[in-house]
Amino acid sequence: MVASPPRRLLALPESDSGRDRVSRWLARMPAGVRLLWVGARAPAGVPATRPAQAGHRLGSECEVVVFEAGDPVAGDALAIATGLLRGGGILLLLVQATPGSGGWAKRWRAALRAPVVEWIAGDPAHWPLPATEARGAFAWTPDQRAARGLLEALAPGECGVLTAPRGRGKSTLLGDWMAAAWADRGMDMRLTGPTATAVSAVGAAARARLGSLPAALEYRAPGELEVTAARAGTLIVDEAAALPVDRLLGLARRAGRLVLATTTGGFEGSGQGFRLRVLPALEQAGVRVRQVRLETPVRWGVADPLEDWLDGLFLLRARSATPVPRAVRWRWGAAADLADQPQRLEAVTGLLADAHYRTRPSDLQRWLEDPAMRLLTLEGVGHGGLFGAVLVAAEPGLNRPLAEAVWAGERRPQGHFLPCVLAGVGALDLAGHPIWRIQRIAVHPRWQGLGLGLRLLRTVTDRARAEGVDLLGASFGLDAGLLRLWRRAGFDLVRVGLRPDPSSGRPGGVVLRSVATATSAMRELAAAQARDWPEWHARLWPGHETTLANALEDVMPKVVAADPEPEQDWQEIRAFAERARPLEWVLPALLRRLRADPPTDADGRLLAAALLPDGPVAWDALAARLRVSGRRGVVRRLRRAVRAWRRWD
Repeated sequence: MVASPPRRLLALPESDSGRDRVSRWLARMPAGVRLLWVGARAPAGVPATRPAQAGHRLGSECEVVVFEAGDPVAGDALAIATGLLRGGGILLLLVQATPGSGGWAKRWRAALRAPVVEWIAGDPAHWPLPATEARGAFAWTPDQRAARGLLEALAPGECGVLTAPRGRGKSTLLGDWMAAAWADRGMDMRLTGPTATAVSAVGAAARARLGSLPAALEYRAPGELEVTAARAGTLIVDEAAALPVDRLLGLARRAGRLVLATTTGGFEGSGQGFRLRVLPALEQAGVRVRQVRLETPVRWGVADPLEDWLDGLFLLRARSATPVPRAVRWRWGAAADLADQPQRLEAVTGLLADAHYRTRPSDLQRWLEDPAMRLLTLEGVGHGGLFGAVLVAAEPGLNRPLAEAVWAGERRPQGHFLPCVLAGVGALDLAGHPIWRIQRIAVHPRWQGLGLGLRLLRTVTDRARAEGVDLLGASFGLDAGLLRLWRRAGFDLVRVGLRPDPSSGRPGGVVLRSVATATSAMRELAAAQARDWPEWHARLWPGHETTLANALEDVMPKVVAADPEPEQDWQEIRAFAERARPLEWVLPALLRRLRADPPTDADGRLLAAALLPDGPVAWDALAARLRVSGRRGVVRRLRRAVRAWRRWD
């Protein structure tokens, strides 16, 4: 296998003349060179994507990427675009001046002064072209062959574990092996993972081998597999670290052989928490674990200078040292201060990665730029090793008109997540309070299970009380263990998401607690959530999440709130009919009124027929019956039906 030539990083100040010169440079590209422009001002005829859609390009390759590096730079898109470049390729940055004085702005300017960055000028006829001539024929790397050998030799009751940094061909290997085992040996194979998108590269590799993807190899949601009667012969779980340990153990019991694969390191990865938590749990459950790690890059060369530059900029390889049990101290301050503490910044970033968080480049940018972001650490005295960390964002409250617009579904201002949640559940007064949102909490994997998470939460609560903050909250992918932790720390579950979260594949939840004066109000919100939960559970909750539903009910108040006055229900229903209040939010009120006063008109009967039956709402069947397109079409038709049913003046 011929070694890949290094990738190059060019930079040019952004301007109209600069873009014109880049266009002339692109016109010089040899035939067959694949191009991508990431930004809003691509020349005509050049394949392009906006930064927010860069993730749709994952799995593709190119030799040249032009990236509009605005102010601020779109960090997530930059990391994705860099990963698309093959060895010998060129990343050209169109750099907009960065006048800011924040921590991220300083870090970005320093990165642009690195030796690997080639600032170009003059005639584009003299600019370098990608090195494409040195590539050999495709061949599996030695560690890919070793991994394939492990997969081929898996015996019943065993678990094969594949870990790799990004760009090592993990998904290609898995998809090709899965397709070959199914087609050539008739093996019963199932594919799952946190979401269909997360495992799409595996399906693409299987499709490339077979020409099309048979139904037997299509993605299955984890919850679907948990309730399926038949066991899988071999179950492949890609990006397994994104699934909770209890779910992985349940899947292990549903398969003769188990294959777990996950990306470690980098913003796409899981960190070391997978190795330190998941694998021991499997072994304790009696599963024989066999591991192999892919280290050789397949898209670019070893020690690629562009990858090293990106890793250094966003700390994608950051690791936290295991702290030793000595004297400890609490340390509290602004997260932006980490910009001037490079060792501590790397330690905090590494801890979050090692504790299983998928820390994205945009996260690092936000920590270093947001003056409202606070950081609490529990660290060793002297050696500075981190036992735990909490990142807290101060979210300002909403003024009354804005809160009312959020309640009606018409506004969703950024930077006010928890106040918007409170407004959405009708707590407009509470939505006006500033709230501390706990965005990240991490305990070093070697020190988990010893109560440190609870100590971190209690310390943040004490700090909030000392600073006069009334409310604390957090949102996360729902998990039974996490629910118990937050409940023990005094937080109430006030909102349950009804659709899978894009990153975890599970519904999300919001917990809140009062620090000072709003304790009774918070309890009332939790009791109202518990009152309405049966309606959401029966009609909108993912049907396969039965275990999680039981865990939710365990932490909900046993004494639920009384039904609201009819006028309050009608107020919600009218906001659904005439404004934009979501159906999910108004569903319990709508059901109460339909039951209390059964409609006799055509539109009222349509609503009753669509929503009153116990059981999941059949969106596709409803769309067909109502002659509309999809779920959104159904909701629009129901809004019209409510307007006709009530005919408000």
